Amino acid sequence: MLEVYHFVTPLSADSIISEKKVITYIKQTSQLVSYRMIPVVTMQSVRDTYQELKMHKSLNVDYAIVAQNLSQLALDTKAVQSQGKKAARLFYDKMQELLLANVPYSKSLVLSTLSKLHLDTNLFLEDYNTSATISALKADQNMAATMDITNYPTMIVCDSNKDKYAFKTSDFSTNGLSLIFNPVQQSNNDSSAPHLINYEEGSN
Repeated sequence: MLEVYHFVTPLSADSIISEKKVITYIKQTSQLVSYRMIPVVTMQSVRDTYQELKMHKSLNVDYAIVAQNLSQLALDTKAVQSQGKKAARLFYDKMQELLLANVPYSKSLVLSTLSKLHLDTNLFLEDYNTSATISALKADQNMAATMDITNYPTMIVCDSNKDKYAFKTSDFSTNGLSLIFNPVQQSNNDSSAPHLINYEEGSN
């Protein structure tokens, strides 16, 4: 089985494209896959997203609002996750769509979006901004730091057939994803194969 940890930046075009491509490959692969999409918000990711969004003349872009939107979306998605990973992804995808259409972030927008997606608004309100949700979000951010994730999007893929090893890749091309989800026999000298990390010895 593959365990996939997909680290993304909310509202980043590259991350959004990678999310759609990875889900497509997971649906097509014959392998069993456990998938986690993990939104990460850092000072660098906020700056990069702000610069990217500034290029869209149709968007009203303010640095403080971008930072707030990214942080709030990551937190709210974590709160929705108690309703399942699929529910969290549906919410996250819809909120991305709305925010990129210049809809202001608000609690009423979140609740109306949850309702339209037939998700439990009361459960969200129970989980929203609790210490448990905040701790879970911090754990995700710490995981990214521990795994030395500095570029987004990046995936860590743990293969149950290779107990100590994981693939770390930022290659979301057709060839790159095929090597992971539709593996073929690779020679040890194949430079196109994903980078192996031995977590017992520490990441390279």
